[in-house]
Amino acid sequence: MTYSFRTAGNHADNYPSSVMKAAFPQVRHLLTDTELICFIVPGAFSAAACDALLTPAIKAQLRPAATHYPTYYRNNERCIVDSEALARQLFTVIEPMLPSELPAEQPAGQPWRLKQLNSRLRFCRYAAGQYFHRHLDGMYHESETVQSRLTFMVYLNDAADFSGGRTLFYRNKDDAQVWAEYHPAKGDLIVFDHRLWHEGEQLEAGEKYVLRSDILYETTPQPVPQSVPFAPGHLGYIWQVLPFGEELLSAGRDKLIKVWGRTGELRQHLAGHQNSILSLCQLNAQTLLSGSRDMTVKVWGRDAQGFTLRRSLDLHPATILSLHRLTDQLFVSTAADGLIKISDELGQVHHSLAGHTDWVWQAVPVAAELLVSSSEDGTLRLWNWRRNTGLQCIGHGLPPAHALLFDPEQRRLLAGNYAGQIQIWQADASLQHWEVLTTLAAHHGIVRTLTLLPDGRLVSGGEDSKVKVWDLATGTCQQEMAHNDFVQSTAWLRESRQLISASYDGRLSIWALPA
Repeated sequence: MTYSFRTAGNHADNYPSSVMKAAFPQVRHLLTDTELICFIVPGAFSAAACDALLTPAIKAQLRPAATHYPTYYRNNERCIVDSEALARQLFTVIEPMLPSELPAEQPAGQPWRLKQLNSRLRFCRYAAGQYFHRHLDGMYHESETVQSRLTFMVYLNDAADFSGGRTLFYRNKDDAQVWAEYHPAKGDLIVFDHRLWHEGEQLEAGEKYVLRSDILYETTPQPVPQSVPFAPGHLGYIWQVLPFGEELLSAGRDKLIKVWGRTGELRQHLAGHQNSILSLCQLNAQTLLSGSRDMTVKVWGRDAQGFTLRRSLDLHPATILSLHRLTDQLFVSTAADGLIKISDELGQVHHSLAGHTDWVWQAVPVAAELLVSSSEDGTLRLWNWRRNTGLQCIGHGLPPAHALLFDPEQRRLLAGNYAGQIQIWQADASLQHWEVLTTLAAHHGIVRTLTLLPDGRLVSGGEDSKVKVWDLATGTCQQEMAHNDFVQSTAWLRESRQLISASYDGRLSIWALPA
């Protein structure tokens, strides 16, 4: 099908945006006090074009995003369409309005040249009560040299069709003041830098439809010095790091698991997942498990030649959030379906634990038959997994705990939560009675990862892009390190006595910790 689109203006000159203003007087720049691109092209697409895009077939395919995204983040509906042909048609319309070049990020880097529109197109619907809370759009990496830099979004219906639902921009993650807002008209195009914090305001009534994708730019590759350990990292977010014998594994949004020697040399990369890999687990000396947003658990075998894929398991009809070893044969998985499952590496589910009402972020063993789980529903629950029984709700009405760690020597549960706190729970000898010992105000944003060091200190990482080392006896932060983006995972390398951290910035960093 060919769409009849209305274009405007001649080809845009290079960045900065001031040149684009002169070339396109109809462009409305929302943020005039920053060099970050954020502009509206009113009526860039005709009403007929919007109707041709938002077909009844597309509307029928819209599904809740809850299988892939938590409700604290978004609760709207979406439909993904992969179409190079449609992406080319859309790009033909918007290309004259875009900067043909963006500046390099590093002083020694090369500029980014306009390439194309990402062929993955996302149609989104917002109904009353639905929202997309404050966030940054994730960068799409087609390769090391082709990446998305700008967001493309077309409003497919008019603001008169709904109330609420503004597009809001903020200066940073936490600023309460709205920097800019926009009430759309049908056919309006908005283009903005991925580095801008924004949200889709909750709809009060009616329906709102948008089409979203990414604008790709290309640059010249830069050599990576061979002497830099654990480099290059991943294309995009790194979700998990895991020591495995003499090696370190990392998993990311690029759908890869990378196998590193302990001195940081890349030995192998494992491909098999079709979406972000969120969790890694060593089941035994020869078996690795990985869980993904593609809703599968992969089983990898380890021998003298490296890792090979043994099989793929379909245990949950939703994103796999965590994996933990129970025995050399059994593991526990949690997922966005709200279930906890006990399975073996052949895929046989031995037990399924139901009781949570939202995503289950973690389930960690605290004794031979006992688990503690944390959920987006704001509870911590104790289970006897062998008896398939929920024993008690340890805590409720809590900020959801995304990171969970049990110290068996002290019988303490450490929970890193949505509010940036680390809650420390003490259990009695029976592990049946739990109480909060203390709460640390740890991070400015979600606590994403916790690692206990051999000397009893605690390492935490969070959405404030910080890695922190804590003396639990005094509750004081002894050391603080920084990434350029959210810190998602940390691990202790026993042989080298070093801490490694992984971030949304795609980097693996090594830190020496003083005693």
